[in-house]
Formats: sequence, C-alpha cells, structure tokens
Amino acid sequence: MLECNEIFDNAMAGVWIKTDSNPVLRRNKIHDGRDGGICIFNSGRGLLEENDIFRNAQAGVLISTQSHPTLRHNRIFDGMAAGVEITNNATATLEGNQIFNNKFGGLCLASGVAPVLKENKIFDNRNSVEKAVKSGQCLYKISSYTSFPMHDFYRCRTCNTTDRNAICVNCIKVCHAGHNVEFIRHDRFFCDCGAGTLNNSCSLQGEPTQDTDTLYDSAAPMESHTLMVN
Repeated sequence: MLECNEIFDNAMAGVWIKTDSNPVLRRNKIHDGRDGGICIFNSGRGLLEENDIFRNAQAGVLISTQSHPTLRHNRIFDGMAAGVEITNNATATLEGNQIFNNKFGGLCLASGVAPVLKENKIFDNRNSVEKAVKSGQCLYKISSYTSFPMHDFYRCRTCNTTDRNAICVNCIKVCHAGHNVEFIRHDRFFCDCGAGTLNNSCSLQGEPTQDTDTLYDSAAPMESHTLMVN
C-alpha cells in the first residue's frame, strides 16, 4: 500500500504499476511530473482511491496492455495531456472520479476500449485535440514528438509508410489528398507528417521539428526515476 505520500517532479512516471501487480494507492498527491502521473502496463491492476493527480506533463493515468485497475474518488486535473487514457486492450473501472482541466481531454479511449463508468464528473477539460482537428491543424502542432494525443490515425501506402508511422486526419485530407490511404484506428500517436519524418513535407505544420521514428502508441515508461510497484 502507498498511502498519504507526495510524489512529484519525477523525470518519468510518478508511479508505475506493471506485470500483474495489484497495489492500493490511497490519498497520495502525484504531481508536476515530467512524464505521466501513474502508468499501468502489462496486466497491472490495483485500486487507486482518493488521490490527487495533477499538473503532469503526460496523462494523469495511462492504462495499457491488458491492465484493469479500479479508480475511485480520485481528482485528476490540470494535466498537459489527457486526464485518463486507456489503450492497447486494457480496461478499467472508474467510479466517482473528478477529471477536469486537462489539455487533451478528460477520458480518452482507444478503439475497442469499454471501461466501466459510474458517477464520474468529467468537466471543463480543454479538449485541444478535438479543437485542433476541427480547425484543420496538424495534430503535431499541439503535441510535438513528446506527447501522444489520441485520435483517428492513418497510414499512406502511396508514401510507403510503415507500421511505425501514423498520420493525423487533417494531414490525410490535405497533404495526402488523392493518395492510397488506410485508416488504422483511434489511438495514441503523434503525426509523422507534421514531424517531418516522411518523404513529403507537411503543408499544415510549416517548418517541421525533426525527430526520431517513434512508435505511434509510445514505448513503456523507463524504469529510472520511477516508483515501481511489483
């Protein structure tokens, strides 16, 4: 059990729950991390109850790879990405949480994800991903290569993209108009078109910021500077 701790200013996730772990985290403050607040991977479970998770650079709680935690009566707020993200065949039970004022959105669900939701209050999130899509922007403008907004992503067969590439919907419409394109799914990614990693230049992004070829759904958090629960 982790109870009544203050976990902050970590280079990676504040808490990492992985590989069938089933801890209880109660009444902790997890904040101002340079990555996510809590990352739950590889069939992680656990009870997260009455925690304040706030001002983290990535998702307040990221749930992935067959994990199934329970989040109850937490406050998840003021994040620079999503409040809660669930992806990669994971699920969760969310009950009585308050999720608010997060940049990308409150609760972001990948294709096929169906969590159990009971009496949560999800409000006043900034929803910058949906706003960027509606305004015709490349999603790389709001994420760069340091974060992974969740939305529909595509690949372009004409441009010979690989399974390590992803392209946002607005770049598909503008930069890859008339190409042979393929919808992949709704998930976490950054746009390789805007990042300048494809052969053609992005018409929406302007001057690209070059970066390495990074998987659309991100690598697992590094173990350094991270509190791990095994």
